[in-house]
Amino acid sequence: MEVKREEIEKGIREVFRAVLSTKNISSRYIVIIAMASLWLDAYDFGAFSFGVNAFRNTFSSMSPIIYSFSIASVQIGAIVGSVIGGWLTDKIGRRNMFTINMIIFTIMAFGAGLSTDPLEFSIFRLILGFALGADTATGFTYIFEYLEAKQRLVWSNAWQLQWYTMYEVTIFGIVLPLWLITNSLIDPLLWRLIMIIGGIFAFIILILRSRIPESALWLAYKGKLATAKRILKKTYGIELQNVPDIDVEYRKKGVGLKSVFSIFRREKWKEVIYSLNGVFSGGIDFWSFEFFVPFMLLAFKLAGALASIEISAIYYGAGVIGSIVSPILTPKVGTKSQYIVGGAIIAISFLGLSLAFLLNLPTWLFVVFVCTFIFGHVIGPVAQGMTSINAFFGPNERGTAAGWGYAMGKVGATIGALIGPLFISTPLTAVSLTIGLAIYFLATTILGVIIGIDARKYSVPELSEN
Repeated sequence: MEVKREEIEKGIREVFRAVLSTKNISSRYIVIIAMASLWLDAYDFGAFSFGVNAFRNTFSSMSPIIYSFSIASVQIGAIVGSVIGGWLTDKIGRRNMFTINMIIFTIMAFGAGLSTDPLEFSIFRLILGFALGADTATGFTYIFEYLEAKQRLVWSNAWQLQWYTMYEVTIFGIVLPLWLITNSLIDPLLWRLIMIIGGIFAFIILILRSRIPESALWLAYKGKLATAKRILKKTYGIELQNVPDIDVEYRKKGVGLKSVFSIFRREKWKEVIYSLNGVFSGGIDFWSFEFFVPFMLLAFKLAGALASIEISAIYYGAGVIGSIVSPILTPKVGTKSQYIVGGAIIAISFLGLSLAFLLNLPTWLFVVFVCTFIFGHVIGPVAQGMTSINAFFGPNERGTAAGWGYAMGKVGATIGALIGPLFISTPLTAVSLTIGLAIYFLATTILGVIIGIDARKYSVPELSEN
């Protein structure tokens, strides 16, 4: 049966409207499973940070270069994986990438846990990082195409709740029991168990994802209308009688790597700069400051070992609170307002922290500024940047856009990790760095005011760019 081009295009629009106007009853389950890479990211970050000394003790003769590479390899892999994996998500489909990513992660996690030398471990972790970055890009893309137009902004803004919650679960549910089993933080068994448990988590996610359908929006955009209709009927309970019951190759696949850079075009420069700077800022502030807070507490004698653990629980609790508040605020005040307010809170917090270092203010005041900083971090530019980059692009390049977003966060994290150790050198250096970060976030806030875009009011790409 031959179907006219006009009928195909009308069918595509009908599928788009059906998805974007229908609230999905299984949204919570889908969001959790689709964004499971964030659980893995938080687990890997939280657990391995406690296993670093055990890893170093196992391979005590490794060179400083190999040791640094073994720690940084997952970040390097995630940067490449985000960009390439996001691009592949647009080319071969969201569901296919979900499966491929978790298979790779599972195998590489077990391989890392059974490694016989640090270089072998680093290679496994590099590939694992690739899968982690690719999967995060796929996850953001998928939830934006599975949820109704308003739901997508709310749920995508809840992504940090998953990260901070998993971090707490990792400490109390994984690291503490493993410490009780090994009775040491330098036992070689510790880091191996951490890697293998990560592989088990990934395998469970792989099984759970077997029930997730392909994105109906992506299928429709590609011309697979019959398949999209079946998914809509099964998942949403919608019967689209007027949509042609055909699957055709409507769009050219365009496998050239040049399309990796397709989002960097003149008419989208505001959207790209605004979003990517937001995500980049989150990597910078977390890895240059937040990650090193426990070390600062000890280095500057602001708290003892036990108190530093208690303080960590307090300020990560502020992160959980902020990540709950953020999606509640989104439909009320919009993503641009959160970007601006969050950036301003971070800038003010860093100025307060600079005074705390300079004037040797009481520890409780230092903790207050750390908590306000984390609250601003969670509701501000990083969260809104990642949400916005997905809202600004349609199904033809949303995976690519999400990949660049997460990659910029990892670039910021890499730079931040290089800057961070300077914080614990001297109080004066800490003062200089906090002032520098305050200036950067003031500039980020001004950027949000000038070119910021509220994703609630942005023209829905599926309906305007088809």
